[in-house]
Amino acid sequence: MKRETMGEGVVLSRGAFKTAVFGRAGGLCVFCGQAAVDAHHVLDRKLYPCGGYYLGNGAAVCVEHHWACETTRISVDETWAAARISVPVLPPGLVPGQAVDKWGNRVWPNGLRTWGPLQSDAGARKALAAGGFLGLMMPAGYTPEIDGDES
Repeated sequence: MKRETMGEGVVLSRGAFKTAVFGRAGGLCVFCGQAAVDAHHVLDRKLYPCGGYYLGNGAAVCVEHHWACETTRISVDETWAAARISVPVLPPGLVPGQAVDKWGNRVWPNGLRTWGPLQSDAGARKALAAGGFLGLMMPAGYTPEIDGDES
């Protein structure tokens, strides 16, 4: 999947973002087909200096699936796929090709995660705790060694 940097794509207003995200999904949750109630930021808007209101960063979701995305029980890649986002817009500092969660934390192949820029964010910590992932967070600089592969 090609990933664009923040400089590519069009920043939308909050209202235009919701309209465009809902329009792409026909007003339905991209996961279950029920009526969508939220235009979810696939990567948290706090990661972007302009708020992350890009169509390539939005997914129409129902209440249940919105919380599953916020808690990272549904991955960023799964959300991009369900929303048919082929060219996601990445915020500065995220590396194309590296797995990250909604909060910008790197997700390693062994399931552990390295804190990203929102380590001190109360909302991120609350969501990760609710999803059962807070205990998988490793300090910055952590690099696993899995069969000699550190990717």
